[in-house]
Amino acid sequence: MTDTLYPDEKLFELGRVNYDKLVLYCTRLEEKGFWTQAEQVMKQSGTEVLDLYVQSVLMNLAVHCGEILDSQREFMRVITVTNPLGIPREGRIKRSVYNDSKRLYELPPVLLQLCGLYDKEHKGDMTLYFLDAFLNILLCMAYLNHGKDVQINGFIQKYYEKISNFIIDQDVKRQKEYIKRKLMPDGLNCSINWTESKKNKEKVTEKQAQGKNRAKAASKPVKNIDSSNIQTEKSDTEKEKGTDKNKEVKQPAKRQGRKVKKQQDSTKQEIKNKQEIKNKQETKNKGNAGNIAAKTGTDSQAAAEEKKRLKEAFFKRIEEDARLAKEREEKLAKEKFLAVKKRLEERERAEQEEQEKQIKEILGELNSLVGLSDVKGEIQSLTNLIKIRKLREKMQMPVMDMSYHMVFTGNPGTGKTTVARIVGRIYKALGILSDGKMVETDRSGLVAGYVGQTAIKVHEIIEQAIGGVLFIDEAYSLVNPDVPNDFGSEAVDALVKLMEDHRDNLVIIVAGYTDEMKTFLKSNTGLISRFNKFINFPDYSRDELIDIMEVMADGAGLKIEEGAKELVLEQLGSMGQEEWEDFGNARGIRNMFEKIVTNQANRLVQIGTPTKEQLMTIVAQDVIG
Repeated sequence: MTDTLYPDEKLFELGRVNYDKLVLYCTRLEEKGFWTQAEQVMKQSGTEVLDLYVQSVLMNLAVHCGEILDSQREFMRVITVTNPLGIPREGRIKRSVYNDSKRLYELPPVLLQLCGLYDKEHKGDMTLYFLDAFLNILLCMAYLNHGKDVQINGFIQKYYEKISNFIIDQDVKRQKEYIKRKLMPDGLNCSINWTESKKNKEKVTEKQAQGKNRAKAASKPVKNIDSSNIQTEKSDTEKEKGTDKNKEVKQPAKRQGRKVKKQQDSTKQEIKNKQEIKNKQETKNKGNAGNIAAKTGTDSQAAAEEKKRLKEAFFKRIEEDARLAKEREEKLAKEKFLAVKKRLEERERAEQEEQEKQIKEILGELNSLVGLSDVKGEIQSLTNLIKIRKLREKMQMPVMDMSYHMVFTGNPGTGKTTVARIVGRIYKALGILSDGKMVETDRSGLVAGYVGQTAIKVHEIIEQAIGGVLFIDEAYSLVNPDVPNDFGSEAVDALVKLMEDHRDNLVIIVAGYTDEMKTFLKSNTGLISRFNKFINFPDYSRDELIDIMEVMADGAGLKIEEGAKELVLEQLGSMGQEEWEDFGNARGIRNMFEKIVTNQANRLVQIGTPTKEQLMTIVAQDVIG
């Protein structure tokens, strides 16, 4: 097969013409009842199976030749009435399309088999015409891709070898010659006149039969003798005898009379004998006719039974092929399902392990904080509750409604903001939040000084926090019952509504003094129903504050001498109640640590060139200063 002079438009036209022929043959099979039983097995019409088969073989041809051209893709997509494989107009062809086409290509060619059964019953050549039209479609597809002669020839030859076993009453020699010519450059114009070859074959057979009949007729005895022939023979004899009489001497009348009588008797006897032969022959012919009729009836019945047997065997084979194909498909589907299930389980297990690792790391960070033992226990219990709730949801068990919003109560500097950040990260790891970030605000970020502006500010801050935690410090300041027409109430109303709108991807944590927060929650009934998780943050002890200072020093690359720690502890213990309330827990110890570091710097400057050890050490003098 070399480069073709056919333009693409002509190849598309020829492809459709040959496809229309295939549709015609399928329609004839359906009209003659050859598709009825196959349709019960395959649950599709003949043309639906045709479209699926045509696209599958074309797809295998395209894959066999290498890269699929745009013209070939379009040919496969539009050459049939339907597009059962779902070949896209453009873009990547799915892997499932290739797999389906390969699987369908390997199935027995049911339509070709039915054509063979039709030919056997109607003594036709539908199989050969079907094959010719189908190969023409393949050639049209092949001509769209120039320069791939070897691959195309090899595929068509292999395809013919694959389906040739399903052609009934095939003339192998004639078909091989046909395929050879089909693979030549003018393959589309090649079409052996099957009908003419068949007529020639029938003429030869008919002549042979006529010769045999003539030989048989010559060997048979005479069936009937006509009396007129006898009379004619008699007259001819008398004429001959009359001529002889003229030549002979006249005999006496008596002798002549006896001779005539003798001749008459002989003639009568001959007629009688011939009549007996005729009767016997007629009787024999009647017997032979009866035998022939009986034999013909027996042969017709045997032929009908043989035809019935062949049809049943054929459809049984189709059913068996369909059953095996279904079993293979179910097996492949099961294997694919198990493989997908295994991958999903492995991915789920990996995700769960990663989630556990993240939660463990976050909780480790929480536990590394100084003090807050009760807070840590509350957060750990909350984490465990959410884990079990997720498992119950996965197993489709009933679960109680749960609010993830929280109230942190306690004095300033007790670690509420730090823990709020950790809670956001835990919620993200557990799948409660999509982001886990924390947005921090207070009254100034939510309440405006003009009518209508507060709701806008609340919407803006909520939009920033979606996917994470909105932490509102000193939330009680939003409500001021002593100030009439305060816009803080408007902020609370908007907050309650937006909490409900974004309840699946937003957590709000409000914080403040214990008594003030109780008053704040009672100011709006919507707040009480949504904030039902309370965690109290107690003040740090003096020893815990020293531990916090050591953590700060370690983070700054410093170490505190024991004498310096004792001095800090003495200063903390000397504070009065009012000073202690203003100190601010961790916030106050941070301020104290920063002053100590400043004192160290002032001391080291006077040394001139301090050593590394001196730069790293905080001494009692730094605290006294």
